[in-house]
Amino acid sequence: MSPQKKILERLIKRLEPSQRQVVGDYLGRLAREKILLERIFNSMQEGVLVVDENRRLALVNRAAVFLLDLPAEKQGSALEETIGDPVIREIVDEGFELPGQSAVKEIKVLRPRLRWIRVSRSSLWDGEGGFRGVLLLFTDYTRQRQIEEAAGRAERLDLLSYLTAAVAHELGNPLSSLSIHAQLIDRRTRRSRDDKLKRSTRVLQEEIGRLDEIVGQFLKALRPASLDLRDEDMVEVVERALVLLEDELKKRKIGLKRVYPRSPVRGKFDRNLIKQVIINLIKNSARAMHRGGSIEIGVKERDPHILVSILDQGEGIPADELSDIPRAFFSGRSGGSGLGLLVVYKIIRQHGGTLEIKSESGVGTEVVVRLPRRPARIKMLESGRKTEGEL
Repeated sequence: MSPQKKILERLIKRLEPSQRQVVGDYLGRLAREKILLERIFNSMQEGVLVVDENRRLALVNRAAVFLLDLPAEKQGSALEETIGDPVIREIVDEGFELPGQSAVKEIKVLRPRLRWIRVSRSSLWDGEGGFRGVLLLFTDYTRQRQIEEAAGRAERLDLLSYLTAAVAHELGNPLSSLSIHAQLIDRRTRRSRDDKLKRSTRVLQEEIGRLDEIVGQFLKALRPASLDLRDEDMVEVVERALVLLEDELKKRKIGLKRVYPRSPVRGKFDRNLIKQVIINLIKNSARAMHRGGSIEIGVKERDPHILVSILDQGEGIPADELSDIPRAFFSGRSGGSGLGLLVVYKIIRQHGGTLEIKSESGVGTEVVVRLPRRPARIKMLESGRKTEGEL
């Protein structure tokens, strides 16, 4: 029993019976109010953390424990021993150095998973105006940030599609002309004895062909194809994609683990484009697994969506690079163009779906494609100009 409780009990024993009843009722009401306030405090979606004047955690609610990945025994512990994030400690330090000054900052935390958190700081004062500590309020705005980033990527992708189509059109005529003249030069040099000239002509033709192929890749990656939406079985489409990849996976000593339901998983989508998505994602996973291993691919229904997941045992993606995916020309491997992921993102977006990537460096990556079972067509740029599609 605490010393405070012992003193309180002695005081109550000295009171008259009627007074004891009044005091007991009052204390019971205080206890019920305390329990109610604790429940409200711990049911808040925002994290609350109070650091007292001795730099110890005076109050911490459940949301703060979850968002900051704090240990179970946190209340009363020293700030430096409990809060590992240097940015949060810096925000608290500023509150002690400049008492009375409020602040709002947006930070990125990596544990227990990548989150964007808005931190609001204010000072605590007692009734006599003395500084008693710092109050931090944490708001998880990760979902809002993801929506904003997705909207920004979609806008940039549309603009990039338009610019690429325009540039490709301007490059097309000169490339055709160069190709024709290179063929004429090749015909004239066939009878020549100048081997160096012949070799230079072949190099010229090869480089013109390579440049034409690069332009074609850009157009294919960024110009949206028309969707052929039909009622399909996603499991069948995944299996058809795996048939095309079996030999490549065997060469890399990579096994496949299928997690499918027994019944068909049906939805309305373009089977060829979705097959291309699955092929690109599995190839990315295979390239990240230099020492072999296993890739798990799953299909399941979660109305009103179909989920296709691909889990590998590769190198993983550093947390600070996850926000760059999918971005034009981003690639996690040396020599990669990044167009594969851009194509995946474009196709999924056309279907009105989303792409979620979870990864841990050195452990592996999980990619989840979420597609609506009955997608609505969205507006996209077509052939270098805007067209009105169905919404």
